[in-house]
Amino acid sequence: MASLYQRSGSKNWFVRFEYKGKVYRQSTGETERRKARKEMNKIITKVKGDFSVDYLLDQVVGAISRLPEKQQNKKRHEAARRLLQAVDSQVKISNAWQAWLQNPKKRNPGPKTLYSYHGRWNSFQKWVMKNHPEVVAVHELTATMAEEYAGYLWASGVSPSTYNLHINLLKSMCHVLKVQAGLAHNVWSDLPKMELETESRRELKPDELARVCRTAKGTMKYMFAIGLYTGMRLGDVCMLKWNEMDLKKGFIEHIPMKTKRKSKVVRLPIHPVLAAMLRELQKNRRKKDDYIFPHESMLYQQDSGAISKQIQKHFEANKIQTTEKPSNGHRKNVIVRVGFHSLRHSFVSLCAANNVPEVAIMELVGHGSPAMTRLYSHAGSEQKAKAIAALPAMSFQPEKKSNKPRKRKLR
Repeated sequence: MASLYQRSGSKNWFVRFEYKGKVYRQSTGETERRKARKEMNKIITKVKGDFSVDYLLDQVVGAISRLPEKQQNKKRHEAARRLLQAVDSQVKISNAWQAWLQNPKKRNPGPKTLYSYHGRWNSFQKWVMKNHPEVVAVHELTATMAEEYAGYLWASGVSPSTYNLHINLLKSMCHVLKVQAGLAHNVWSDLPKMELETESRRELKPDELARVCRTAKGTMKYMFAIGLYTGMRLGDVCMLKWNEMDLKKGFIEHIPMKTKRKSKVVRLPIHPVLAAMLRELQKNRRKKDDYIFPHESMLYQQDSGAISKQIQKHFEANKIQTTEKPSNGHRKNVIVRVGFHSLRHSFVSLCAANNVPEVAIMELVGHGSPAMTRLYSHAGSEQKAKAIAALPAMSFQPEKKSNKPRKRKLR
């Protein structure tokens, strides 16, 4: 039978017990009897070799905590990975994409976003198969492997934005699959983001705006008018439907694609100049047309970049430089500074220059925060204020009258 006792001249409690004919005497290292009794049980368990799981885990945790700080996280992850190798509910890397798709914790991205996500995951999966064929399950990935892939990705010459998108996806997937894959640590969490070389559009100068509006023909003329007088994005303009428009009451009511997940409806008043152009457009509407721009809506869904390129050509034909070379050596493509989105900037700047309340601007353009609205509000000088104030009077080329119906083309 085990017993606790104190020796003369010592504050510590000692334990005495017999096991297999041998008597053991040992200090518990504790001065309080309650703590000494717990330590006595540990000592007896250690001698008998009858270690509980909790005791063994305590020993592992204690041993790791005594390591140098830089080694602790690495060793904890390694220990967790070795423990998880015995888990039945593993998520194989080859099945991770499907497991993520079916997990209710993930958000609900649209088809285009999912397509991009899948491409990034496939790139990583191929890299793992080539460089670490021994790794089969998600929990077997280590922080070192994450750093290796990040280094490989950056060395491939991708832009900072593309790099961040790749890492963010992998981090998000591991977060969503944490329980299902038995992950003790997200190996992507400690990787820093790369500094972005932002690609924000600038608003058009007064003479530039006058030229692009005056020379716009066909469908492009109407698209420009909607972009300038409502601040709508190109995709929303292309996909705008007649049932979202009430010319009698004078407003457009639609859900922007960028915030479609929130199902927030934006109500936009129709400017008189725009109303006149839309009535003109409505006269040539075919009964079967749900979209205001049937051809462009179909083209946008197939290849949104094709419409953007046509619009860029129009700007360039009006002697407006739309791009600039990147200063970051990791960016392959030029930076677009002028495009259809510039009309959105001009619209917001117009509102700001005319002292429209910030909350009203946010409602009109569907911005989620005042900080985002301030990002678009560039108007400051008197010259810009006068130019923006004159925007409602911008002239668009009138349609030529003809007895023969002709198709409108985006030029």
